[in-house]
Amino acid sequence: MDDKVNRRLAAIVAADIAGYSRLMGDDEVATVRDLQGHQAVVLPLVAEFGGRIIDTAGDGMLAEFRSAVAAVECATQIQERMAGRNESVPEHRRMQFRIGINLGEVIHDETRIYGDGINIAARLEAIAQPGGICVSAKVRDEIEGKLAVSFVDMGPQALKNIAKPVQVYALTFAAEVSELRPQASATTSAAAPPLRASRRVLLGAATLVLLLAVAVAAIQMRGRSAAIGSVAVLPFENGTGDPAIDYLSDGISESLINKLSSLSGLRVISRTSAFAFKGQKMSPTEIGRKLGVDALVLGNLAQRGSSLTISAELVNVRDTSQLWGEKYSRSADDLLQVEGEMAATIAQTLRRQLSGLEKAALARTATTDPQAYRLYLKGRDFLVGNQQEMDKSVDYFQQAVAKAPDYAMAHAGLANAYTRQAYLRAASRTESVGMARTAVTRALELDPDLAEAHTALGLVRFYFDWDWAGAEAEFRRALELNPGSIAVHDEYGTFLTAMGRLDEGLAQSREAARLDPLSVGPVHDIAINYLVRGEYEQAAAGFRQTNDIDPNWTWGYIKLARTLALQKKCAEAHAAAEIAERKIADGAAPLSRSWLGAGYATCGDIARARQKLDELHALEKKQYVDPVTFAEIHSSLGEIDEALRWYEKAFEERTPNMAYAFIVLRIHPELAGNARFKAIVDRMGFPQTGK
Repeated sequence: MDDKVNRRLAAIVAADIAGYSRLMGDDEVATVRDLQGHQAVVLPLVAEFGGRIIDTAGDGMLAEFRSAVAAVECATQIQERMAGRNESVPEHRRMQFRIGINLGEVIHDETRIYGDGINIAARLEAIAQPGGICVSAKVRDEIEGKLAVSFVDMGPQALKNIAKPVQVYALTFAAEVSELRPQASATTSAAAPPLRASRRVLLGAATLVLLLAVAVAAIQMRGRSAAIGSVAVLPFENGTGDPAIDYLSDGISESLINKLSSLSGLRVISRTSAFAFKGQKMSPTEIGRKLGVDALVLGNLAQRGSSLTISAELVNVRDTSQLWGEKYSRSADDLLQVEGEMAATIAQTLRRQLSGLEKAALARTATTDPQAYRLYLKGRDFLVGNQQEMDKSVDYFQQAVAKAPDYAMAHAGLANAYTRQAYLRAASRTESVGMARTAVTRALELDPDLAEAHTALGLVRFYFDWDWAGAEAEFRRALELNPGSIAVHDEYGTFLTAMGRLDEGLAQSREAARLDPLSVGPVHDIAINYLVRGEYEQAAAGFRQTNDIDPNWTWGYIKLARTLALQKKCAEAHAAAEIAERKIADGAAPLSRSWLGAGYATCGDIARARQKLDELHALEKKQYVDPVTFAEIHSSLGEIDEALRWYEKAFEERTPNMAYAFIVLRIHPELAGNARFKAIVDRMGFPQTGK
C-alpha cells in the first residue's frame, strides 16, 4: 500500500458573489442567467493567466495557480471585468465578487487538491469587501516589488477552523492610494513595474471608499467596536397574502423596533419611517441610504392554521451581505417567544456585551397569552389615526386587558389611548383622564420598568396635572429605560420647549428626527422650536420640509402661513393659507382655524380673521371648542382684553393647550408686560428657567 502524500506549493484563489442568496430570493431565473453570463466572461481568465479551475459550485469559484503574481493579476482582471459589466446594471441586481488569495502547500491527487492552503483562501474571501481582494502575508511577500500594488493592513485575523491567526491585507493599487494616506501606513514598492492600464480597477474616490470600508472591517474584526451603529426593522412581509393578518407581520416588526431601541448606543429607526417602505421593491442599499442606517432587518411571516413560519435576516446595507439569518417554524402561540429570540440574537450579532437592564428588556415577553398579544397589536395598529380609529384602539386594548389582566403593555397602551381621547374630546375629558390614570397606575404596578408606561404618565402630568417636575421625572425615567425610543424623545422635546428650555428641547427633537427621518412629527417640533425662538427663516424651512414629507399634512401649510405672516411675507402667507383652507374644507378643526385666523390678523386681513372667529363660534354650537383658539385670534387682532378673557376661561377649564402658556409671549409679544396674563402663568407654577 502506497502511503505517500503528494504535496506542492500553490497560489489558491477563492471567489464568490456577495449577497447571492438575496439575489436568488429576488429572482432565481434572472440570477442564474446573470451568473452564467458573468462566468462565461471571467472564468476563461484563469486559463489566460496559467491557472486551473478546481471547482465552480453554485456562485463560487476555486482556482489554482503556480505563481502568486499570476493569481493576483487574474483576480484584479476579474474585478475589472465585473466592474465594467455592472455599470449598466441596476444597483440592486449587481453581482460583485469577493476574492481571497493564499499561498501555501496543498495535498493533491489526480483530480483534487486539499489542505489548509485552500481553507485559508476561502476564509479570506469571506472577509473581503464586494469588489475587493484580501490576501495572506505570504502572498503579499511574494508579489511585493513585482506588481504596482499597495496593501491595507487588516491585522492578524482569527479565521474560522484555522488554528492560528492569519495576517491579512486588503489589496489596492499604489498609484491610486499614494496620495490618500501617509506612506508609512502601507507596504508599497516604488520600483514595481506598472500593470497594464486596463487593470487599474480602483480609481480615485472608489479607492477611498474601499480604504474606509476595509478600515471599518478591520476594526470590527479586531473587536474594538461594532461596525453597525444603526439599524432599521422593515415591516415583515405577509407571506400568507391575507390582509387580515397584516397586524401580525407588522406587529413583529414593531416589537423588534421596541426591543432593539432599548439598547444604548444603537440607533433604531422608528416605525413611521421604517414602514414607509412597506411593499416597495427597493434594494437594501437604497433603503439604507434613505434612512441613513448601517443595517436592515428583513423578514417574512406565513400562517397556515395554527402554525407560523417566520424568516428573518440582518443585512449589511453597504454590501448587502447577510450578518445573520434564521427561519422559525412554530405554533402561532409561540410568537412572543420567537420575537424575543430574534431580538436577543440580533443584539448579540451587533454587540459584544449587554447591560443587565438591556438583557431584561430583551427578555421581557409582556404576556403569556397569545390572544391578548394579538389584541394588543390591533390596538397599536389603530392608535394613530382619526377619532373613529382611536375608538377602535381603545376597544382592542380593553379586550386585551380583559383577556390578560396582568398585561402591563396593554394597560400602558390603554392609558396612551385615553390620554389622546382626553386631549381631543373635552366633553368627556374628566372621565378619560381618570381612566388614563387608572390604566397607567396598573401598568406601573405590573412592570415598574416599562418605558411606555412612564411616557404615558408623563403626558398625563404634563397636559392635565400641570405637574411640570413630575412630568419631567417620568420622561427622564422612560429615556433611561429605552434610550432609543422615538416617542420618548419626541414627547420630552415638546415638553422642554413648552417649558422654555429651547436648547434642550431642540436637542431632543433633533434626536427624534434622527430616529424618525421620514416622519413629519419631529421635523414639525424642530420648526416650532425655531418659531418660538423667533428664528422665522429656519421655522419656515422646517414647515416646508413637513410639506415635502407629507403633502397632505394640513398643519404644515397652516403653520407655514403663520410663520410667513410673522415675517410680514403676507403674499406667501396667504398662498400657504389657501392650500390649508382647501384641505380643511368643512372639517371641524378648531385649533387649525385659530392659527389661520391669527395669521390673517397679523397680516392685517381683518375680514378673514373675523371670519375664522365666526366659524369657531358656529362650531361651538356643535362641539366643545377650546377657549385658547379664540384667544389666539383676538390677541393677534390686538384685542387684548377679549383675548385675556378667553385665556382666563381656558385656565379655569384646565384645557391641555394651556400647557404651552409659558411660551405664548414668544409668538404674541403684544401680551408682554400684561399683568393679567402674567398672573395666569404664575398661577400655573411654571419653573422660571426658560432660556
